[in-house]
Order: sequence, then structure tokens, then C-alpha cells
Amino acid sequence: MYYWSSMGRITTLDLIEGACLVLISNGQSHGYQLAKQFEPSAALGEVLTLTRPVVYRAIKTLEAQKLIRSVDSLGSRRQLKFELRCTSDGQRAAQRWLGEPVSHIRDLRNEFLVKVLLLQTSKVGTKRLIQNQRKALAAVAESLLADEAPTPVAIWRREQARAAMRFLDELDGATRAPTKGDKKQFQVSARNQLRARVAKVKHGDTLSTVYLSLEPDQTLTSTITREASQDLSLASGSQVVALFKATEVMIASS
Repeated sequence: MYYWSSMGRITTLDLIEGACLVLISNGQSHGYQLAKQFEPSAALGEVLTLTRPVVYRAIKTLEAQKLIRSVDSLGSRRQLKFELRCTSDGQRAAQRWLGEPVSHIRDLRNEFLVKVLLLQTSKVGTKRLIQNQRKALAAVAESLLADEAPTPVAIWRREQARAAMRFLDELDGATRAPTKGDKKQFQVSARNQLRARVAKVKHGDTLSTVYLSLEPDQTLTSTITREASQDLSLASGSQVVALFKATEVMIASS
């Protein structure tokens, strides 16, 4: 990622530098504190595991770019310590990097997830990033899905594109927990209602096929507009209520 600083310099940030810069801007002021965030047992470390030397190297790079600075401070035992603080350029670069969607589907697994976790840690909503990410990858996914070649590589790319969009759909839905007020708005007169779980969603150009899983071991399929499926944030695992009306109900003995 490239950013212009107030001094007219071009600043570049890779994943490690960007993550460290955001953490420092959020108050992680010591190198050892920063390194602990990337340990395997930490939430961030589940996605991006880094050793201390790697973190310290990123700190030096950020200092050289004048995005952070070291300030003398005293520890609890009055010992001299170095405290890391963001410069004004660093604060701006951190916010811009944090809100920037990734350009490639493969980067969802690392850079995008790191940004989502950092936003959650900062108690900042993730909805805007998720929506911008979907827009950023829409053309890429459409291009991959349009390639109907039966080769292993083309099949793999199509499945990756579908998985990426399903992931973003489900992640967006997970950030929108219904409230009591929301439930009141969903009251309808239809009495034929079945609670179900979305097994999968298959998107077409204009229509989406929603496969529902019922208990016990029953399935139901619904075809709705693609726009409606996106508005409802339907994805695998979503809990829904299937509503239906029919002029005829056929009965078979079991």
C-alpha cells in the first residue's frame, strides 16, 4: 500500500507493518506488548503469527519512515524505557490502511482478516470494510466465475470465488444480530412457517437458489432474486424462517 505523508514522501506498508502501526496507534506502546499480540494463543496470532525479531524489525522500519517515534519513559520500578507513539503521519496511514480492502481473493485469509480483528479490537464497526471488500472483489469473482473451462485450475478458481463471496456474505450477516425491535417487524400473517438453517446459497446472474436444511434430515429449496439474498445476508449457517403459501397441499403417507 502506498500513502503520501505530509512531507511529500511516499510511504509503503506491508501487512506486518500495517498491523503493527494500527496496534501502536491504539495504545500498544512497547515492543514486547506488540509482539505478544502476534503469539499463536492471541486472537490476532491465529491469523498472523510473528516472532519478536520480526516485530522489532517492523518497528525499526516504521521509525525510519517517521510513522512512529520512540519516547523516553519510566517503568514501574523507575527504570528507563522506550515508549512507541504514532506521529500525525502515522495516525493517518494507520487509518487509511485499516479501511482499505484487499485486491486479491487470496489476501482474504490474512490481510483482510487481520483488519477485521483490529477493527473489532478497536470496537469500531466492520460493516463498511466488509461491504467495500465485497465491491472490490465483485469484478474479480465475476471474471473467475465466467470462465467455464473444465480444467482443474479453472474449477479451483471458480470455487475460490464462490467461497470468498459466501464468506463475506456470512461475515456481514454475523455483524447484524437482530434485536427485539427487529423481530417485531418480521411478524407476518402467513401461518405456514418453518424454521430452517441455510445449507448453501448458489448465486446466478439475477436469481439465487437458497438450499435450506430442516429437522430431521429434510431439505427445502427457494429461488429468490440475488438482490434479496444479499439484502438478507444469506450464507451457509444463517438461521431463517421459510414462509410459504399454496393453493394445494399434497400429503403422502410415510
